[in-house]
Amino acid sequence: MSTTLPGGLWWVSPVGALALVVPTTLWYAASLDDDTYRLLWRTPKVLTDQTALLTAAAALALAVGAVVVRVAARRRPVRPWPGLAPDQLARLERGAGVVFWLTAIGYAAFAVAAAARGLSLQALVQAFVAQDNYSSQFREQLAPVPGVTTLTQCGLAYAVMAGVLLVHRWDARTARRLGVVVLLALVRSFVNTERLALLELAVPLVVVLAVAVRRSGPPAVRRAVVLAPVLLVPLVVAVFGAFEYSRSWQFFSERTSQGFWGFVVARIAGYYATAYNNGAIRLDEGGYPGRLPYESFQGAWDAPGVSSLGLYEQWSAPVPPSAQDLLERFGNPEFNNPGGLTVPLLDLGVVGGLVYLAVAGVLLGLAYQAFVEGRLVGLLLYPIAATGVFEIPRYVYWSQGRVLPAVLCVVAVTAYVTLSRTVPPPRSRARRRAVPVHRAPLALAQARAAERGRA
Repeated sequence: MSTTLPGGLWWVSPVGALALVVPTTLWYAASLDDDTYRLLWRTPKVLTDQTALLTAAAALALAVGAVVVRVAARRRPVRPWPGLAPDQLARLERGAGVVFWLTAIGYAAFAVAAAARGLSLQALVQAFVAQDNYSSQFREQLAPVPGVTTLTQCGLAYAVMAGVLLVHRWDARTARRLGVVVLLALVRSFVNTERLALLELAVPLVVVLAVAVRRSGPPAVRRAVVLAPVLLVPLVVAVFGAFEYSRSWQFFSERTSQGFWGFVVARIAGYYATAYNNGAIRLDEGGYPGRLPYESFQGAWDAPGVSSLGLYEQWSAPVPPSAQDLLERFGNPEFNNPGGLTVPLLDLGVVGGLVYLAVAGVLLGLAYQAFVEGRLVGLLLYPIAATGVFEIPRYVYWSQGRVLPAVLCVVAVTAYVTLSRTVPPPRSRARRRAVPVHRAPLALAQARAAERGRA
């Protein structure tokens, strides 16, 4: 059997995704002058050439960590991808069913809590019809219920599991359930102005489908998927524009001379440019002696039980100002992305931040390698992590508490599928006593005599 280094897809890999989003956006943010920042996004430019180089070094540290894993990877026998065995697929389908119902419970809790807080179906319909949700009028009614509505994030894990199952074989029930999860996320992304709720489902599905096509699709399609970003970038802009139409265009259309698509392009460019600029603001103004790392480990600080105790506020001395406070003083709180590549530098210092990103790169590389090799843990985990790579210019996605439920679901289902394969078959109810080797001939003679007596 021939062996090779399992191939993936360049723009899906950690290094490829970074190359796709960081150099262009960072160059764009650094090249603009202060007047442009003030005119387009109502914020002064704080991003200097030195801070831009530091941000580029942070991205390079993340990429180097992933490259080290890829260089050290061993050649493997060539086999179909994903290549899960029938018994693994059956157990994965059962585990995915449990994850789907956990997701459904989370959304049901969201609906019940919102109704109890006064949200009516009529108000939702009016918002959909008017396509005006700039004021986020439903945020109070849709405030999360800790430990319950968090289950909606299991939908992210279900989307990945469903994607893996469907590239193996078509199943109508899995497809229907995936459609339900996507529809619920779409409604949530509108009424709660939470675009990420849909994005974090779409990116993993695209990652799984793209690699499946690359590995086993028709030759022409396999070649075309290599250049998919040429089509995906305009599609992302179009989807972004569809959300901005109800989210901000209804407000700014009467306050700007720009056309809609000019506004959309300026808006999406602003999210990236101001993210780098906000990172510079926070590096200049957000560091204090005794400040404990926060956003680099935000999921741990915000976990149920930990956040209610206020441990970060008690242990971090002095408590640093929030990013929103800094933006109100030095930037524009409307564009509040903190800048994911500078967050570890603020939390851990320059050296500590670069080490953090290099370790994150190694973990990403390991997950990606397991993904392209068709190992279950990589198949389910890397598509989730890929969202964080594409979003790293704006924020650190992996450390947020919203990712934890999906990761726990992946770990639980992976353990169920893997451990079930290693459990030996159940023994017969009739207990058999062990026979010493030196008495084996006598035991055999006694057994034959017993059989003749029963005959």
